[in-house]
Amino acid sequence: MKAGFASADITPRLGLQLAGYGPYRNRAANKIHAPLAARALAVTEGKRRAILVNVELCGTPRPLAIKIRDAVARRTGCRPAEIFVTSTHTHSGPSTGGMLGWGEADAIYVETLPARIADAAAKAWAARKTIAWRYAEVPCEGIAINRETDRGGWMFDPIGVRLAPQWRPARPQDTDPTLRVLAAYAGKKLVGLLHHFGCHAVLGSEQTFDVHGDFVGLASAQIERAFPGATAIFLPGAMGDINPPVCHRGEKETHRALRVLTTKYAAAIKRGLKAAQPMAATGVRIVQHDVNFSRKLWTRAEIRKRIAQLEKIFSGPGVTDITTVGEKPLQTNGLNMVRLEGLRLVLAKFQGNRGPNPPVTVHGLRIGPVALLGVGLEVFHSLQAPVMQGSGHPHTWVVSLAGGIGYAPDARACVKQGYTDDLVPAILGERPYAKIYAEVPRELIKLARELAG
Repeated sequence: MKAGFASADITPRLGLQLAGYGPYRNRAANKIHAPLAARALAVTEGKRRAILVNVELCGTPRPLAIKIRDAVARRTGCRPAEIFVTSTHTHSGPSTGGMLGWGEADAIYVETLPARIADAAAKAWAARKTIAWRYAEVPCEGIAINRETDRGGWMFDPIGVRLAPQWRPARPQDTDPTLRVLAAYAGKKLVGLLHHFGCHAVLGSEQTFDVHGDFVGLASAQIERAFPGATAIFLPGAMGDINPPVCHRGEKETHRALRVLTTKYAAAIKRGLKAAQPMAATGVRIVQHDVNFSRKLWTRAEIRKRIAQLEKIFSGPGVTDITTVGEKPLQTNGLNMVRLEGLRLVLAKFQGNRGPNPPVTVHGLRIGPVALLGVGLEVFHSLQAPVMQGSGHPHTWVVSLAGGIGYAPDARACVKQGYTDDLVPAILGERPYAKIYAEVPRELIKLARELAG
């Protein structure tokens, strides 16, 4: 088997709006804390080939992911379906569109992005050489907390408590405290690695305006400095409801948390590299499908009624465009405007009585006994267990945000009808999913079986 790794710079110019942390924040980038990168792995065995691309961005909306795959295909000769696209989900990178109110995308940045990412893939393709794989799974504790069942990453505790070496979440069972490492060696030299962990990259806040890849990206850079010539690629696991222990803090506390958690996470990667054992790897296979998951059956009349109710909020006496006015946390002006924009978009896309149902990408890549099962959504933690049980592969990695954006909440979150189930579809201009908690595991298990062929 041959593999090549490489990276390319995708750092934006200053002034672009950053993605995340609330609607209509207008978070213009004012400093480059650390450059952003696109990182790529190209792997071949005989006539089988695949390219994995990861970008230090909040996400790649489906239309952008398609353009990225097309650009990489032109540069490498691979088919678009042989190109697996993911993102780190940093909220300290530029908006790339697809999310109403969550940062305006800059046209020239988005237009040039596929070509810049393709540079990394082309270099990885050219760098292919015979390699040997090593694999490890090691503890990675004190870095993640389930924001749905625990006390989130907000202002509940002093920052020193959350960053202490001995800190652990109250419900560790609702996280996945395991780091998975797949490392490639040419002789004794580390040429690249994949590291997989389930946690949002959200150490910044609405009060921060600097560009960086968050703790997962900064840890990748630390590993690359420690092993010159190697490329470290982060793959986000089932992280839809998983946060770091600190987020939504001010600039000083954010930078303190970045230093501490970057060091802690990089140390876990180094432990993984040290513990990694040779892995016999034969077989490369990549599979891609588009899936139309079921949606809630909203009628035109229902949507028009919701739109009228929201329009009334913004047309009364004393109305203001201050986004935080209203009933917190989910009924503020900013969030209601997102709902209004989203519903208008859904209504505009109706065809007769049929509501829109855009497809979601599922993408699988197998390297020997390791199966990467990706979906273009942020997968909730509890959905990982049935996938791993049904996969049949010795090592299964559930990968979020594979060529798309959005949430795959679990049944509990869907009953709650809060941020992830009710509001996020509006941010995307879509209807909520009906049974995504059952359909995503089922599709990923089917994908795993197809990869075994």
